[in-house]
Amino acid sequence: MPNIRFLYDNKASASAAAIVASSAATGLPAGAAVNPDRSYVWRSATGTGTPTLDIDLGSALAATGVAVANVRLVGTGVLEFYERGSAATAGAATLVGTLPTQDADTRVAFLFFSSQTKRHWQLKWTNPGAASDYAEAGYVFVGTYYEPTINVVVPLPVDRDDPSIGASSVDGQKTYATRTGFAVGQMEFGDVTETILDNLRTIFRTVGKRTPFFVTLDTTLAWTSWLLRLSSPWAVRFGEIAGRYHVSAAWEEVR
Repeated sequence: MPNIRFLYDNKASASAAAIVASSAATGLPAGAAVNPDRSYVWRSATGTGTPTLDIDLGSALAATGVAVANVRLVGTGVLEFYERGSAATAGAATLVGTLPTQDADTRVAFLFFSSQTKRHWQLKWTNPGAASDYAEAGYVFVGTYYEPTINVVVPLPVDRDDPSIGASSVDGQKTYATRTGFAVGQMEFGDVTETILDNLRTIFRTVGKRTPFFVTLDTTLAWTSWLLRLSSPWAVRFGEIAGRYHVSAAWEEVR
């Protein structure tokens, strides 16, 4: 199994960055695409064109991955990722790759690639049939991922919770307050080095329990990539060997 990847340092949502959409529906602007509240999405205007989101990072910065939550494709099209150079003004678009279809449960699409240092990037929703339709993106990450050299401990608990609440009637029938399901789990690392511990502590120092970020457990399985929030700090347990630690944290999916 590939090592877990943390996508927590989002260059697209940094203060120096700017995001511009080809169009936007009323109340659903381009800026919503870099807001981790999944219910606040960017939506293009309905039309027969190819919607785009252009991201200016403010300077040339390295990127090794892109992730998008709540992707809505246009017609039979796909979501493509382009780099547009590092000049003050965006240049010609060069295809970096196509994001696979998002998983039905996690609603996350991701693409990893060899490091490229560019200032301008673009997400493009293709529309091969020229359908009159609109695109959506709930949260967009562009930046580098952190992949620890020691992977998570297995078996690794990942469960899907349904917070719907049922109320019984006198005759035993139930009515439900239906709520959206979400995944919960625990990340554990055994015998990590001081360097890995420092990196994990940096992640928590950056995002804490307050800021959602993407995590991909296995790059070959679409359903193991979540937009999540740490629901506990890293618990650190000292091991018998100096400079080695057992580290764990609970998490919950952001829906």
